[in-house]
Amino acid sequence: MTDAVKSVEILTCLRLKGFELSIDDFGTGHSSLAQLKRIPFTELKVDQSFVRGAAQDETAYSILDTSLSLSLARRLNLHTVAEGVETREDWDMVASLGVDLIQRYYVSRSIVGDQIPVWLAEWQRTPPIRGTASSLSEA
Repeated sequence: MTDAVKSVEILTCLRLKGFELSIDDFGTGHSSLAQLKRIPFTELKVDQSFVRGAAQDETAYSILDTSLSLSLARRLNLHTVAEGVETREDWDMVASLGVDLIQRYYVSRSIVGDQIPVWLAEWQRTPPIRGTASSLSEA
């Protein structure tokens, strides 16, 4: 976003045409609160550095960072995605915080298009996730 004004203008036009906009890797790098005020995002993706292993973090800073990001997103009426969910503990932590969707290997490794029907059939027979938030288990 070398030309911030032009970028915001283009993103706003896209949003007005019905496109969904996601702020990726929130909490790191170039993503910031300032962007949330200027750009009409519809989704906030919490960076994996806050999620992965947070349940085992003795200082609990990762859980606090994730919780604060999700609270902010809810106040701004944004959908939430937790990146970096790779273990049952990660899943349980983000589910307890009310995240809408998850991303990473706990549910599935990356697959190519023709493998999706096979993966979906297996998922329906034996979902790897049971007893968690319904919004997550249906995602």
